[in-house]
Amino acid sequence: MKSNTVLTRMNMCRKWFGALWLLIEMNIASANIFGFAALFKVLPQYGIFDEYCHYFDGMNSTERDCSRQTHQYENAMTLGIIFFNVPSMFFGMIIDRFGCRFMKLVFHIVGWLSLALLKPGHDLLLFAHTFFTALSGIIVLITSYASSNYFSKSSPILLTLLIGSGSSSSIWYSIFQVIVDHNLLTLSQLSYIWMSLGALLFLSSFLFLDWKISILNLPYKFNDGSNQIPSTSKNIISKVIDTPCDTKWYTKIYQRIGLWQHLTNPLYVLNVLYLGFLMMPTILLSIIWYPWVYFLNGNDKAQADKYTFALNMSAVSQIVLCPIIGLLLAFGTHRGMY
Repeated sequence: MKSNTVLTRMNMCRKWFGALWLLIEMNIASANIFGFAALFKVLPQYGIFDEYCHYFDGMNSTERDCSRQTHQYENAMTLGIIFFNVPSMFFGMIIDRFGCRFMKLVFHIVGWLSLALLKPGHDLLLFAHTFFTALSGIIVLITSYASSNYFSKSSPILLTLLIGSGSSSSIWYSIFQVIVDHNLLTLSQLSYIWMSLGALLFLSSFLFLDWKISILNLPYKFNDGSNQIPSTSKNIISKVIDTPCDTKWYTKIYQRIGLWQHLTNPLYVLNVLYLGFLMMPTILLSIIWYPWVYFLNGNDKAQADKYTFALNMSAVSQIVLCPIIGLLLAFGTHRGMY
């Protein structure tokens, strides 16, 4: 009996330590792509896409127009954001075949190795970096979100903590920018360091996530409550069964029958609005922010870099803001408000 108690306590400690580690993993290796604009100041120092710059017309002109060079950086970032949000069916099948945990490691290594090897003449590696890093990031996001199912009462808080940790991961490119500007490390060295974190991703996959192989499964399971059907679900099922087949669609909406019972649930609406207000500005601003502030400041690149740095660093606030929503969701669920 005592040994079972000790084992249960060890499993609980492992579960919470796993949640803590996945929070760190989310912050260092998930939505980094949204802060990529911070490298717009760093990449020209290494001559990346330098052939797109040209001198202004005129006698003895020493100023260069590098707007086309910046467009290439923007294209690389846009490519990454697209594949972060809409992974193609082809890669979806590969992920399903080999497993998320294996593919996130491969994509992570390839993505950061591409940035480490980036140099003039191999400029297209920048697109490889954003592409594979984005795919790795979305896989880290999905696998980490699933870990909240190991908890019951703390699930809303943990999920929003994971969301906040992932959203704030855009700060790292800005930190890279500061480190490079102060000549502490080169961009290539930073990329190798970040690539080496793949070893930790691999280790966490074995320690804190389930696998298809039973011997690698965790000693604790999801708290999904699948053995019992909640009374609310029973009411929905009986309501659907009792509804005549010829009932008009608008009648089902205002009577909240079937699917509409879920779609009009305040908890569902709150979650959709929360994620919408959280993610849409992040995705949109990461694409339009740099060209927008660059234009508003009279094509002043230095000012645009400063505002981009400020935008990326403001993402840290989401580590605090997201759990507040989680607390509200947990409180509402506990009080039966939803």
